[in-house]
Amino acid sequence: MPDVIPFEKLSADHLRLILEAGQIGIWELDVANGEAVRNRRHDAIFGYDEPLKEWTFDRFLGHVLPDQRDEVETKQRAAIADRTVWSFDCAIRDAHGEKRWISASGQPLVGEDGHVDKIIGHVIDITQTKQREARLKLLTDELNHRVRNMLSVIKSIVRLSSRKAADLPSFAAALEGRVSALARSHQILVGDGSASLTPSAILDAELAVLPDLDARIEVTVKDEVPLTGSIGQGLALIFHELTTNALKYGALSNDCGRISVNIVREEDTLFIEWRELGGPPVRASSAHGFGTILIADAIGSAGKIDLRYPPEGVECDIKVKIA
Repeated sequence: MPDVIPFEKLSADHLRLILEAGQIGIWELDVANGEAVRNRRHDAIFGYDEPLKEWTFDRFLGHVLPDQRDEVETKQRAAIADRTVWSFDCAIRDAHGEKRWISASGQPLVGEDGHVDKIIGHVIDITQTKQREARLKLLTDELNHRVRNMLSVIKSIVRLSSRKAADLPSFAAALEGRVSALARSHQILVGDGSASLTPSAILDAELAVLPDLDARIEVTVKDEVPLTGSIGQGLALIFHELTTNALKYGALSNDCGRISVNIVREEDTLFIEWRELGGPPVRASSAHGFGTILIADAIGSAGKIDLRYPPEGVECDIKVKIA
């Protein structure tokens, strides 16, 4: 086993390699004039391809999202007054206009006059961590939402299965098959995200729980590609929510409504159109609630969702970037 090198004996090259490996930005802020020196990684975290000639505290605050600036600045003043560590997480808008998250910490340094004249610290990009936290919260909320909806879905499955059942054994067999299909659809949400699925396959898994409705659901695919990870799971959430709403309130809640789904690929974008017709008139209250929020947020920055509620039936346009 190699000898342990005491920290105080590490060379400048060793420290530089440690900072680069950890993708850590370091900075030193002059409290009096607000100017800061920093390393290359610091500016890269804020979206600059090349280091800027100068950096100031005001420039930093300009990157912080407006609703968080007061908190960040208040914490800095408190750290200077109390000579304690200035530590915070906040969201920024980088040089390319992208929203990102940073975690920073700085130690006030006291000068010969007994006043804090500098703060020296570090900053790291925690965007992926925050995105995973947001994803986990969305999945948790969705699982809770699914539990509340599950009885409604099963009631619809029982109702639809019973219509074509000639006897109790055939009804039980059909019901068991539909519940198993429901479980397979649910697995798309809670799986590890490693499966590669096309939008039509994801939709087929969701629609497999619905007996004898093939004639009322038309899926047209002109071109598509497999989706992986959170995008595929997000699309599964959307399809589940749209299908559940169609069963409870929309085109599948009566005997004559129908749904058409068109899937087409154009270069690096997938377009999916969901259209409902022939169901009960859409209520204005349909545009509110967790389901609507879920659909809007399920695929995040990977695409755009346009969900509309005209009286004749729900319409949803989904655009997914695949490049």
